[in-house]
Order: sequence, then C-alpha cells, then structure tokens
Amino acid sequence: MSLPSKTLCINPSKLYTLEHKSDLKKISEIINIPYQKIKKTIYRNKDKKEYYLKRHISKLEFTKIEKYTNSYIYFINESKRSYLGGEAFSNVLGFTNVDDVGQEGIELAKNEVLKPSDGIKKIKKDNIGRAIETLEIIKKSKAGLDITLTLDKQKQIIAYDVLKKYVKKFEADSASIVLIETATGNILSMANYPSFDPEIRTSYKGEKIKNRIIHDLIEPGSTIKPLIIYAGLHHNTINHDTIIDTAPGVIKLDDKEIKDWKFLGKVSSGDIIKYSSNIGAARVSTMLSKKQLINNLEKFGFGHSLYIDLPGSRNGKLPTTNEISESEHHSIGYGYGISVSLMHLVNAYTILANEGYYTQLKYINSNESYFEKGHQLLDSKKTSIVLNMMKKVVHSDDGTGKKAKVNGYTTYGKTGTVRLLKNGKYNTNNHNALFVGIVGDPAPKFVAAVIIREPKDRQGSGGYHAAPVFGEFMQHIMRIDTNIEYAGSR
Repeated sequence: MSLPSKTLCINPSKLYTLEHKSDLKKISEIINIPYQKIKKTIYRNKDKKEYYLKRHISKLEFTKIEKYTNSYIYFINESKRSYLGGEAFSNVLGFTNVDDVGQEGIELAKNEVLKPSDGIKKIKKDNIGRAIETLEIIKKSKAGLDITLTLDKQKQIIAYDVLKKYVKKFEADSASIVLIETATGNILSMANYPSFDPEIRTSYKGEKIKNRIIHDLIEPGSTIKPLIIYAGLHHNTINHDTIIDTAPGVIKLDDKEIKDWKFLGKVSSGDIIKYSSNIGAARVSTMLSKKQLINNLEKFGFGHSLYIDLPGSRNGKLPTTNEISESEHHSIGYGYGISVSLMHLVNAYTILANEGYYTQLKYINSNESYFEKGHQLLDSKKTSIVLNMMKKVVHSDDGTGKKAKVNGYTTYGKTGTVRLLKNGKYNTNNHNALFVGIVGDPAPKFVAAVIIREPKDRQGSGGYHAAPVFGEFMQHIMRIDTNIEYAGSR
C-alpha cells in the first residue's frame, strides 16, 4: 500500500549564493549526509530551483528538520510504498523504485494497474520558483487501482515461519513452499526463505529478491513417478496389478548405472510410487515410446508457460523425442534429464487432484464460479488409481513419505531426492529434497509442494527433509481451515 511521505527539497540556485549555511550543517547530521557532499550537490545543481535532497524521510527526521525550513529548504508531499507483510511476502510482492515504479514481483507484473497517473495544473510561482497558487486544473491526477490477491496472509506467514525453522534445523541453503486451493487454482501462499526486509532498500539484491518457486529450474527427481505411472496406465503398457522385477538391483547402461536405495525385488505399479523405485520407474518409462513419454509430460504442463503472469517465470525444458538417448529414456522415468519449476510440479499435482481436469493457477482474485471446471486432460479413473497409490506413500508404515502425514486427513504425496550437478557431474553430497502432496476429505482440497535446497545435517532425503515440512505446514493449514465450509468434490 502507498502511504503519505515527506521529501526534503532545496533550492540550489539560491543556496549557492548564500554565505551562511549553518542550517544545512545541522540538517546534514540529521539525515546522515556529509555536509561537504551537500555543498558539492548544490554546486553541481546551482542552476536548478528545486532539488530532492532526501526522499521519503522518517517522521523523526521530519520533526527535527522542520524548525530549520525556510524559503530555500522545504518539504513536499509524496507517497511511499509500505509492505505490511514484511519478509514473508517480500520476494513475492516485489518492490518499486523511489518513484513507485514496479521493479520485481507482482509490483512489476501489475505496474500498469497499480501506478497512479499524473495530473496537469497551471500554477503561479514566487520569485524563487515555489508554487504559491493553483490557477487551473487541466487534468486530474488518479490514484493507482487496487488489486486483490488470492494469497492468504495467515497461511503465507505460517509457510515462511515453517521454512525458517527447518532451514535452520537442516542447515539448508534455502527452501520454498507453494500452496494451491484445488477447486479454484488460487495460489494461497508462495513463500521463500531466506527473504529480504522490504523496508531496507540496501537488501534489494541477490537471490533473496527472486520468487524461486517460479524462477528456479530443478530436476524433479522421484516426484515425477506418479506421472510416469499414469502414462503407463493411460497407454495400457501397465495396469494396477503389473509386477516388475527389479533384480538384480541395477540397470547397467553405457554411461551410468541405475540403482534403488535398497534391493526391492518384484514390485507392483503402486510399489514403484510407494517405495520410490528408480529401476521400476525406468522400466515403465522405457515401455512407453519416447513420443508417448514426452506427450504425457506436456499434458501436465511441463516445458510450457503456466500463464500465471509473474516476472521471472521460467518454463523449464523437455527434450524432443530426437534428443532422448537410451540413457535418458530410462532416467526421465525417475525425474532426471528434464527441468521444471516448483510451480510446474504443484500444477501437475493439481491436475491429478482434480481428477484430470485442468484448473488455471492464479494469484489475482477473479469472479469465476468456485467449482468452474477447466478442460479434462486426463482419464479420471486412472488418476484415481494413481492417487490411491500416492496415498500409500504417506499412510503405509513403510512408505517413503510417512513423515508428511497430516493427522485427521487423507494425504496423497510423493517424495523426491535429487542429486545436484556440480562441475558437470552429479554430486553424491549435494541434494535437493522434495515433497509434493495433496490433502483433504472427502475430496482433495489443497495441493502443496516443498523444496529444501542442499540440507547439510545429513545426506539429503525427500522423506527425511521435505516430508516433515509439508506435514507440519499442512497440519497448521487444516487446523485454521476447519471453520471454512467446503462443498466437496466436482
């Protein structure tokens, strides 16, 4: 929001000729600008009748300076952005420059809506150039328009606080959470930690100012496995009862070996998701043609714009069928060889949660019907089969995502642990930990995705590092949401 603010002005053309400048010496101490610097400013601008010496000064500075004002040292009224959400919202809302022109985030995306339009008036000035009388209003100025965000302040602050807690606990580099309301596609929170203080302009730099949910591209790792299983079901290369033998526990290719985290033996389609079998997912992936594999991932929005209209959004990349090697035909099955954003992941799982219907994700409130359907992308019966498989990830004692459990609610989800490329090679000591999940009864109500970047307290793991973050966050969300009426499924 914009609040009234004062800007300290001087008339260099008059101050340049004055010998006695003791008031400026006192003012320089109050505004913390060296007196010699102010003298040089006056000299460089000696032909000007007005110069902004310091914009948007504090109330305390105004009170101290007011007694020194005169014809050549005075205040004008302006407005200044104030960000009441603090660090929890800063890299999502973004910021403006001193003239309230959007530079990052939603401020930049919606600058044309938010910015005021200047008016034109004919004025009379005194002999030192100050306006003393308005003669005619030629064009009225207009304030910028308001926009209403889908972001929920309480949920956003909870997300930020949970991330802060676990980044410190896991000695991680950073973390992000995005929360979607399934039926509407409303983005209820998108939090990143660490962030920056929007009231301190010197902090407006580096990765902290980016909304990393839309900007950072990652390999999705095992979070892609439910989508691969759906493709297998859709193309009838597997069914619910298909058994895949992972023996002897390794797939040897020319340039790599594919292994599971432990020997799993014979696994069902559901076990591939439940136990997160790389070998099982790789075998399903290669049962599909390269064209079927890529076309399926495109249905989930990968490699394309999500049309959310946020600056810094990146589409990620899917290889063309001609670019996919034998090795990549295997590795795409467990989430390597493609790049996505965290927002793309949560979008894909929202399609699953909506029984195959596409719902446009958005951060601006609209007047659409609460249960307005998009077009159907996936077979609803087969998405239900995949969701039931994802349920066992969390609700089975031996599921990889049991730490994501939300007491009192059904949770469907998938863990992901992704080795990071360092100097062109995957490093066994550097990981992103992921969990994407769906919560709600009697129908999926919320979808959330969590990433913990490079935890260092122990080897990275989606089940150990990301799943409990999801579980704690969603426990809070469901607790505060119990008083909100929910109409059920489509």
